[in-house]
Amino acid sequence: MQTQQVRRRGYNMEIEHGVPVKLIFFAQSRELAGVRQTTINLPTKIAYQQLLNLIANRYNLESIKNNILLAKNEEVISDNCDIELRESDNIAVIPPLSGG
Repeated sequence: MQTQQVRRRGYNMEIEHGVPVKLIFFAQSRELAGVRQTTINLPTKIAYQQLLNLIANRYNLESIKNNILLAKNEEVISDNCDIELRESDNIAVIPPLSGG
């Protein structure tokens, strides 16, 4: 059994029977998280908002959370859907874009 505890604002959320998913951080999200990529266990089905909250809390992204886009296997995820995850899926954490 794969179990991972995630600390979230004073309580623990356990993810049991999860699948390993690679998180890939870009630009500002990479700087704030302090890693380029990591693998974590996630449930096979998770709501977008729940996933965003989990990532923001765990990887110090609260300051940009409202502007982050998430993409699964290079496709942007709609913010009002449930996400089906499989082993070897990649979740990209895309921060607000800036340019000039």
